[in-house]
Amino acid sequence: MTANSQKLEMHDVYNCHHKELCRYIIHKVNVSSDEAQDIVQEAFARLIEMDLKDVQNPRALLYKTSYNIAIDQKRHGGVCQRHVNAVFDAGAVVEELSPDRINDGKRKMSLVVKALWAMPKKRRRLMLMNRFDGLSYAQISRTVGLSETVVRKHVKKALLDCQKALQAQMDQNSK
Repeated sequence: MTANSQKLEMHDVYNCHHKELCRYIIHKVNVSSDEAQDIVQEAFARLIEMDLKDVQNPRALLYKTSYNIAIDQKRHGGVCQRHVNAVFDAGAVVEELSPDRINDGKRKMSLVVKALWAMPKKRRRLMLMNRFDGLSYAQISRTVGLSETVVRKHVKKALLDCQKALQAQMDQNSK
């Protein structure tokens, strides 16, 4: 089976089972219809990039992948919510966004963006998948075909690059 015929077959599976898969995700994981649509689309996007020649049941794989994505998103949301609750429970003072803080934030963001574009493409992509898309190292590993250890090292190096760029600016400002 060629790569194109695999993609066509997966496309047919997606078209035939899209609605029932969304209903399954809505009821199984208790998400909204829009969230289910996004989850199913993400699962399809992941599978379409995979080599499916050894897959006996693409429909089942699409279901399993969708379910795993939904569970990962639920867990990630729970972690974020617990963090927000912990910050507010600790009595953290929410500082007002003054023009100086806004400008400082924009300047720091600009430094991080420059650091991102200065790093190798693979490292930048892996870091964005982890920190901005919220994917775990295991998910990224499966998506890009690298070991989890390699993904973890790339993300760590990317974060260090960003941290160095910010530290260099702080050092320069303190002179």
